[in-house]
Amino acid sequence: MDQNLFGTLEDIARGLGFADFGAARIQPLGEPARRLDSYLEEGRNAGMEYMGRNVDKRKDPSLLLEAAGSVLCFVVPYGKARSGTPVASFALGLDYHKVVKDRLYMFLEQARQPLETAAGTALKARVFVDSAPVMDRAWAVECGLGFFGCNNFFISTVAGIRCLIGIILCNVDFKLLDCLTLQEKRAGVPADCGMCGNCVRHCPTGALKAPYTLDAERCISYHTVENKALFDPANRPVDYAGYIFGCEECMRACPWDKPDGAVWPELVCNRDYIESLTVEDWKEMSQQEWEKRFAGTSLTRAGLQKIKNNC
Repeated sequence: MDQNLFGTLEDIARGLGFADFGAARIQPLGEPARRLDSYLEEGRNAGMEYMGRNVDKRKDPSLLLEAAGSVLCFVVPYGKARSGTPVASFALGLDYHKVVKDRLYMFLEQARQPLETAAGTALKARVFVDSAPVMDRAWAVECGLGFFGCNNFFISTVAGIRCLIGIILCNVDFKLLDCLTLQEKRAGVPADCGMCGNCVRHCPTGALKAPYTLDAERCISYHTVENKALFDPANRPVDYAGYIFGCEECMRACPWDKPDGAVWPELVCNRDYIESLTVEDWKEMSQQEWEKRFAGTSLTRAGLQKIKNNC
């Protein structure tokens, strides 16, 4: 066993700007899988039908990679929008899916030799960033990087609640990664978020009915981002509370909502511009201006027509 392999990988990850790095043995998930079953059985995924697809892979990621042995997990902090900004902070820059995935591929380039040397075989790996049937928050917990908040967000012990998660599945035996450093990392993680209840009390629509429970049909983020239906004043399920893309009330109420740390510039490159816009500016924005400013960003998930409708 190479006791230095994990340290080598951690150094590569930090050199690329990741705030934290961890690993875990690939295996079927327990409690997170049961929560997923309850979520789907009770219909709390609203119109997000994709959540009910590939459930077997969500529960057991070994089905996504032949001879999978380890999950590598990476934490990326993102910036915080000024209070009153109607756009969620994760959308202040370029699309995080591509930004984080690009750096994960850079990690693989630099880590290929030490991984293959330790494993004695050619590296097989797949990269995921919140866009495939992988329960990334659950794996971040399994990797010893943090814990679940009552609002269902993963909370990093390093970066707090505002963080993105990158996942690499690889065919390296976890025994080659398991070392004292990783064991100590896991031992230092709190059992839970503290259960203060701030997130539940501050949810403006009651979507957070109880800790670890979320009803998407009452969630502002769902309706302003994921819901393909346009806003209908005659049949509005929730008040958007001033948001036109996403919602951050449960995050802003959380004691783990830390100030900006070392945020990647690509993730906040539009912050000043977005914070300068009024709701009227969004309503009057031309398609040309939209494409100039927001092509390649997370805002394209909703699109200009829906955002104007949300206004």
